[in-house]
Amino acid sequence: MKKGQHSAYPCPRLDTPRGMTYRQHLVSQIAPVVAAQFFESNAWDDYDDMAGSLMMMVDCIIEAEKETVK
Repeated sequence: MKKGQHSAYPCPRLDTPRGMTYRQHLVSQIAPVVAAQFFESNAWDDYDDMAGSLMMMVDCIIEAEKETVK
């Protein structure tokens, strides 16, 4: 798994040759929860802060999975 760029299974996107990457899949699964929390609480200052946190979460998940594979 190199930077989460392998295809997710099942592959829900068909507009790219190999479909959705695993990183994109994680973002699509976590984003609705993060967005709901953004509007219900004031955990983040603005959209950029929220987006940065979302991507950090996804990157941390990928890194943790890499460590467990080793």
